[in-house]
Amino acid sequence: MNLALAGASWYARSMRVRGVFLLPAMALATLSVSCPRPASEPAATSPAPAPASAVTAPLAEAAPAVAVAAPAPSAARAEDVAPPGEEAAMAPGALAAAPGGDPLALPALPPELVDDGSDALPELDPPPATAPTAAEEEVHELASVARETWIFAEPRWTSRRIGYLRAGAVVARRPEPSGRTSCADGWYHIEPNGYVCIGASATLNIHDLAVEASSRRPVRRFASPTLPVVRGEAALAATQPGETVLAATQPDANALAATQPGANALAATQPGANARAATQPDANALAATQPDANARAATQPGETARAATQAGDATTLLGGLPYTYVMSRSPTPPLYARLPDEDEQRGAEPDLAAHLRRAATAARAPDFVAPPPPDATPSVLLYGRPAPGLAGDRRSPGALVLGRARTRSGFALLSTFDHDGRRFGLTTDLAVLPLDRTRVIRPSAFAGMALPEGVPLPVAFARRRHAARLVPGERGGVTRAPLRFREAIPLSGASRRLGGVDYLEARDGSLVRSDEVVRVDPLPRNPAWAVRGRKWIDVSIDKQSLVAYEGTRPVYVTLVSTGADGLGDPKTTRSTIQGLFRIHTKHVTVTMDGDEEDEDPFDFRDVPFVQYFTEGFAFHAAYWHDDFGTPRSHGCVNLSPLDAAWLFEWTTPEVPAEWHGALSLRKGTLVSIRP
Repeated sequence: MNLALAGASWYARSMRVRGVFLLPAMALATLSVSCPRPASEPAATSPAPAPASAVTAPLAEAAPAVAVAAPAPSAARAEDVAPPGEEAAMAPGALAAAPGGDPLALPALPPELVDDGSDALPELDPPPATAPTAAEEEVHELASVARETWIFAEPRWTSRRIGYLRAGAVVARRPEPSGRTSCADGWYHIEPNGYVCIGASATLNIHDLAVEASSRRPVRRFASPTLPVVRGEAALAATQPGETVLAATQPDANALAATQPGANALAATQPGANARAATQPDANALAATQPDANARAATQPGETARAATQAGDATTLLGGLPYTYVMSRSPTPPLYARLPDEDEQRGAEPDLAAHLRRAATAARAPDFVAPPPPDATPSVLLYGRPAPGLAGDRRSPGALVLGRARTRSGFALLSTFDHDGRRFGLTTDLAVLPLDRTRVIRPSAFAGMALPEGVPLPVAFARRRHAARLVPGERGGVTRAPLRFREAIPLSGASRRLGGVDYLEARDGSLVRSDEVVRVDPLPRNPAWAVRGRKWIDVSIDKQSLVAYEGTRPVYVTLVSTGADGLGDPKTTRSTIQGLFRIHTKHVTVTMDGDEEDEDPFDFRDVPFVQYFTEGFAFHAAYWHDDFGTPRSHGCVNLSPLDAAWLFEWTTPEVPAEWHGALSLRKGTLVSIRP
């Protein structure tokens, strides 16, 4: 994604991250955006903040970045997400790649990426010498009422930013303020660390209307795809139509798999899988895509998602996405400030009658994805009241329509509900959206494979939709068993040539054609930084693969989508940058968009699980495509939602449970990107 930076390259001028970090002189992410950049909207500030130029950039104290000398560093563009952008020529932590662009050839971890202790926070408010007893203990809290409520390392505006809260987040705090410097209502120490100024973006009133309206939190943790037990010809018949749930038990199914508690409905959503029951009108199998709606789906006809309705099974409910997502149709929907009555709908939507007829027809199509079951109408919208605006929003009193969605827009929904015979959703920006003018996102069911101890690389992924494996039979014959598209197959490392065709041997003894899979091999050498206990990520542009390592041991392998222009120059093409970096800024979600005059305009709200590692380049989930394994992005590294959620929780810096973002100087996970 690309971030708007003065004097940045063409793609940086064409994208921005919306509503996050308007910090002109700061390098909040010191990015030159390579994915859709954050949009420039005023960030909510306290009544008397220090000038933005005085706020120390989160990474400003890090050692100067070294130019990445990779042959084709890339900067993602239009469809990628960008972090808060600021004036910085190079993102923090960028390193010179080894000759030929291979960071693995570096003889040692460069000093620019060595942890120098700069992330340590000062002990300004030590806990009381005597902790209160359980009977005396009282919980004190504060809440965010803005898109970004910044958390500082010290109780002053010029301190380093270490993270932020999103509207609706409620966190524990110390009972008394730690100071009032340029913050009349006080700086409060929050859990687990840092300070928040009470003012325009935060409040001690945890029952504020904006807090109540935004109280549904994004889901972050999902069942991890693991390697199933492989037993020869097990479950071959399970691939027959009508038995899609059991299909995930095929040998080496990477799946998302029926081997995961409560995840047995996920395989049914794989491309080509016969899972339309989950998406037929009125079947509402995506219905459970609302957090806390897990009990509802159990009542669906046929209980097609029975295990999917187990309490807490966010994997099946949301498919790796933190919210329910929709994409706008054409003509784009209006964004209402409140629930409109029938006359107001007709006035704001002149084509309403014809549109509703078309929508009813579309709902009968085989590929229609039904919205979730309706929630109760949000209390903040009852009795004709307008939705409360977030801090910094400029809403005219009495306004009915806030605007219209842009072309190719995506929205995250806090809830959905019925009103006057139509289904509406409340977006994370607290706008009311008619869902019949959108299409509900069916998240990709693809996920990589967690590698348990003792299961090393290589691993292959089926890259053809009609690939098959040869399974040896008991009497010397072989059985041809279909492979699901992008199914992961752990390999033994051996190969054979049969009938003039090259085959790779799987760990269960079956054979797969080498030209029907993409093979992810062990590294040719262990890099200098692959020491015990250190996490790092290896991305191969040629293989479109990502491997997460702990020391020298691979723990997760998957397919990704890097820049659409391959190994091109990231400054002038949609290519992914190469070199060695550190993750420095993480967002549970962040919005990215491009300018209307761009060749590929878009406005993707709440892009999930974004992790910036240099300039505007980031790892993030893509909810708008399912082409993982194929170059596709504007320069960022796109992952499936399930993969992105897993990676987000595994990497550092950690994002505390109620926080929406975190920043680090030198403690982020290492990232190696090579051809």
